[in-house]
Amino acid sequence: MDLPLVWELFLAAVWMQVGCKADVHDRHGSVTHLPMKDVLLLKDEADPKCFSRTEYDFTCFFETPDNKTYDFFYKIDKEKRCDLSVQRTEEESFLHICIFHPDDVYMLVLTHLRVLEAGTNTTLYTRNVSVEDQVLLDPPTNISQCHTGLPGQLQLTWHVDKAWENKVNYGIRYSSNMLGEKNKEGDREQLDTLTSLVPGEVLEFQIRINIGLYETKGHWSHWSQPVATMVPQSADDISLECYTSDLHNITCQWDENIYKEVTYKLFYRLGPSKSLAWTECLKNWNLSDQCGFHGDEIQVVQVKLGVSGSPAPLDRTFYSDPFILNGSIKTAPPRHLKENIDRGTLCLSWVAPLPALSDHLLYQVHYHTREGGPWLTVSSKGPETSTCLEGLTGSQYNVQVRAKPNGIVYSGQWSDWSLKLSGSIPSDMGALVISCIPLLMLVLAIVFISLIPRYLSKLKKILWPPIPNLDKVLQGFLAEINGPTWDPPFASKQCLEENPASVVEIMCTEDAAAGLEKPPNESAPLLIPDGCFSVGEQVDWNPDGTLEVSQDYVTLSTVDAVPSLQKGNEYIYEHVAECRGLDNGPKVGGVQQAATTPDCSSIATCTSGMDILNRSYLLTADCSRDRGLDPGPTDASGGSDKRYTNMDSLKHQSTDTMG
Repeated sequence: MDLPLVWELFLAAVWMQVGCKADVHDRHGSVTHLPMKDVLLLKDEADPKCFSRTEYDFTCFFETPDNKTYDFFYKIDKEKRCDLSVQRTEEESFLHICIFHPDDVYMLVLTHLRVLEAGTNTTLYTRNVSVEDQVLLDPPTNISQCHTGLPGQLQLTWHVDKAWENKVNYGIRYSSNMLGEKNKEGDREQLDTLTSLVPGEVLEFQIRINIGLYETKGHWSHWSQPVATMVPQSADDISLECYTSDLHNITCQWDENIYKEVTYKLFYRLGPSKSLAWTECLKNWNLSDQCGFHGDEIQVVQVKLGVSGSPAPLDRTFYSDPFILNGSIKTAPPRHLKENIDRGTLCLSWVAPLPALSDHLLYQVHYHTREGGPWLTVSSKGPETSTCLEGLTGSQYNVQVRAKPNGIVYSGQWSDWSLKLSGSIPSDMGALVISCIPLLMLVLAIVFISLIPRYLSKLKKILWPPIPNLDKVLQGFLAEINGPTWDPPFASKQCLEENPASVVEIMCTEDAAAGLEKPPNESAPLLIPDGCFSVGEQVDWNPDGTLEVSQDYVTLSTVDAVPSLQKGNEYIYEHVAECRGLDNGPKVGGVQQAATTPDCSSIATCTSGMDILNRSYLLTADCSRDRGLDPGPTDASGGSDKRYTNMDSLKHQSTDTMG
């Protein structure tokens, strides 16, 4: 026999053997061979496992590790035996399959199943089932997706046999990198639109169905083949923006450098209906990232950016939100920006970019005063086309302005910045001086605070001098007072000093002689007789009314005591001479002189009692010689000048002596 013919016969035999095990349905829907995917799908069901494809067929099977003989019985009204067929699996196990006769398939009726081991009649499995609970449908076909016109959303479509279209429930499984895996179940209207997806990610989804007419649902079908698609993105992802500058023409532009893999086209539709077809925008300029078209002020406009009008599943598509022209205004920059400098204040003015909207615009001014410095922004609160900037004295400036609808009637976005206006403002010396005053005060305060610790102690001594220690100050004084005597030393009194003069007491000669007899250290208390006074340098009153006279005194002569007034610095009392009757002497300067005697005698006066003239006198010439003093000049008759001299003469003499 020819060798090729042998091979043909062999392959035909193999094909027939394999064909007998193929998944072939008869006209009633029963199977002669179980696909392993169905076996795996029902692996969690109790044995014997059963399913129905059309509700008019019914198949049950169970799996054993060996190829023994088993008997399968089912009972509806009476028990019948089912012939089993055996199928070997890839795991070397055996499937024992029972296909019910179509006449024995009943809906809404329980069927009792029993499996026995042949030869021993040992019951292996028992179970009660109903056909309507064991329906196993094929998964949906022709699965696809379409866009809803919004980013992050997808609308799914699929096909199911019309006989089951209104009788089944659906399950959808979808996943992406950031979203993870999610599952949903429900009717078609609930599941045909997927929302809250991650824009720009590849989404993979599958669909399955089960019978949903009864309380106990049938088996879930297999998952359909997975379908992958790109989730639509927002127009912001590619910086797509559309605006009108005149309420008639619409301009759209985007950044083509974000996704460089393809060249995108712009499509738009005018109107609120999503069923309207997309119209491609024809580029009138030599720009690949900009396109314009005509619109209406009150029409709803939506645009999308994609490779084509019907993008492929994995093509990127960018959708904008629907908008109207009144809410998408972007005017041109303000024009004719001018400046006016008034006393260090920069005042700006400009022209509104769109006169029809001049009452509905706001403006923003930003400026900086040095190259590379930060820009400062000032916003206006109304449609005024002017403003003033302060605090720019003595600096260079760069200023720009932009406009935007106020959002009440018209809304939109900020326009581009106007052309830059540059200039400089001269310095204001007065303001500079005023601004330096706080700094100067601060410096002075710092210097003053730094000097306080150094001069604080001196200032305290001036404002609050220390209190003297009275114990030390009065210690010596109290010691002298408590002593036995207190004899102050003789001191020559100067006439210029404001010290009290020596006490002059006029007394009789006899009393004076009696006073000389006392010891030098004792003081003689004297009674003052009428018309007599003693002479002494220091006097003290005793408690008994007597005077204590020291040893230094002079006796005045009552006969020839005629003080002279030649130099005009001696003192004489007229009433003394008058009382003694000395009115026969010559008068000098309108005052009568009394006769003088050469000896030291007392001058009697007419005063009585304690009427003592407390005046200052010095010793006469003779007495002055006794004390070692200059007697002074003599008179014309050769006699000594017995007058009392002033303190000044004594002062000069003392000075000469000390010299």
